[in-house]
Amino acid sequence: MGNIGPLRYNKSERKVISVHPVAQIKTFCLLLADEIYHTFQYLRHRRGVLPGEIFHQLFAMGYRSAPLVCLITFLIGITISLTSAAQLRQFGADIYLADLIGLAMIKELVPLMVGIMLAGKIGASITAEIGTMKVMDELDALTTMGIVPVKFLMTPRLIAITLAVPLLVALADFVGIAGGVLVAKIALGTPAPIFLREVMSVVTLNDFLTGLWKTLVFGWAVVIAAGFKAFTIEAGAESVGKATTEAVVLSISLIIGLDCVFALVLY
Repeated sequence: MGNIGPLRYNKSERKVISVHPVAQIKTFCLLLADEIYHTFQYLRHRRGVLPGEIFHQLFAMGYRSAPLVCLITFLIGITISLTSAAQLRQFGADIYLADLIGLAMIKELVPLMVGIMLAGKIGASITAEIGTMKVMDELDALTTMGIVPVKFLMTPRLIAITLAVPLLVALADFVGIAGGVLVAKIALGTPAPIFLREVMSVVTLNDFLTGLWKTLVFGWAVVIAAGFKAFTIEAGAESVGKATTEAVVLSISLIIGLDCVFALVLY
């Protein structure tokens, strides 16, 4: 498997990439192949990555993202509960709010919202950081020292997002359902134990695992898209901001597209 680094993306190639979508897709696939290869190679030999970098990335992606994820999913849970409760009350089906919130949050809303938040926070950060290194010729310096830039920079981030996503999903599921519990208690008078019992009777382990796998795929898409935009960045400080914006747009587009594919397969 070839070494995709700054030497591969010379100036003439960047012009072709920016003009021809086919060349962009080819470069994206090559970069993806190298990332997969180097990640599995690192897991086997534990070499080529800065010691402690995985923990550092896990801290940034997991711990620092948790407050924002909890806040947004809690508000989404409240919003969906309020709009749904108004309709269910007309038919005397108040208890089914628990079924709706449990399945909607765990299988659809949490994966989608966590993926979009990761795109805006983590994707932008990765592109800006690696893109700045590219503009400052730091990637060329890594290659000169015999270090594979893709392995050195992307492998810790891919492993970290894999470890961070389950924690974020568990938190988001709990907080999102808590928003539903709050609305059910205030608006419908449904006690929390009854609401939670109904959720547990409807939501299965398979539903949770489905949401978890979807969010993992979304997280990988964010990191890979951000790395692609960073490694193919053009020279100049202005291009860093442009690439960061494009990375967020690409990440969200991939998330929406992948969510449609999941919907076709699962439903």
